[in-house]
Amino acid sequence: MNQSQQQLLQYITQVTFALDDVILFLDTHPCNREALQYYQEVREHRKKAMKEYNKQYGPLQIDQVESCDYWTWLDDPWPWE
Repeated sequence: MNQSQQQLLQYITQVTFALDDVILFLDTHPCNREALQYYQEVREHRKKAMKEYNKQYGPLQIDQVESCDYWTWLDDPWPWE
């Protein structure tokens, strides 16, 4: 795994943690406007990072496979390889 791939994967891990954390907060504070705004921002950061990772290194999650004529899930190395 090259340095930029590792950095992008680390960033995805960080924004995913932040997203999970704000989701838990919103479960108990569903009307908190700041948390809702933060959720939208972090969700967008994660979406963009996941799209970039998929474009450069292949899908991280099974639902990111975008091929219609060939199952590409196993073509790329796994993130830990």
